[in-house]
Amino acid sequence: MTENQRQALSLLHTSDCHLGTSPARRQEAAFAAAIDLAIDEAVDAVIISGDLFDHNRVGDDVLSWAAGQLARLSCPTVMIAGNHDAHPESSVLHRFIPHIQDLPITILDSLEGTTTHLPALGLTVWGKSMDDHHPGFHPLDRLPERPEEGWCVAMGHGLVMSDETPSYRSSPIYPSHLEALNWDYVALGHIHRHMVIRESPSLVAYSGATAESLEGDPAVLLVTLDPDSGVSLNLRELTPSPVA
Repeated sequence: MTENQRQALSLLHTSDCHLGTSPARRQEAAFAAAIDLAIDEAVDAVIISGDLFDHNRVGDDVLSWAAGQLARLSCPTVMIAGNHDAHPESSVLHRFIPHIQDLPITILDSLEGTTTHLPALGLTVWGKSMDDHHPGFHPLDRLPERPEEGWCVAMGHGLVMSDETPSYRSSPIYPSHLEALNWDYVALGHIHRHMVIRESPSLVAYSGATAESLEGDPAVLLVTLDPDSGVSLNLRELTPSPVA
């Protein structure tokens, strides 16, 4: 499949779901609504750019519930760790794996960054696992050259900086990291409000937190990858129902 032969795809991009936040269930209700939307829109893949869970002490009941929600999807899910569910040996994501081992879910867990290829979609996704949230962790550093064929999406969880000044802020994404990109879409997490960082040469955007990305209200990004018109975003408001 050459670049000119790429098929049109739709992705649901979200992040900072923070499942397991106590005592509120607002996050779970928003996440269930996001899954509903993914099903209704028949998206080709779901992208979760970190912080699916709020902390590493999340109970097994929350893990089982989250797996049950993702099991409703008929499409693949690709995710990375964020600062709340960072991926050292004690990460909640290790406990999550047995719940999802029979599902089409990929956790990109290499500290150096790794890719997964979804051949049926002609889609390659890259992401880097976070072992600790600190200034020396650069979410988009060492992103490889994009594959020659198909669509290419990179994932990162961190804070976009305004300039190259070394920062005390953790998980910084410097302008030089973005300027080096030539992937089709960069799906960011960590900031709880949706924002587009830049439109070229790669479209870079924060989805915002599932429960509050639209000026404090629940929303997710629908990402369209079109071989004729390129990449476009549609922020979709969610209508959550209470979760028992």
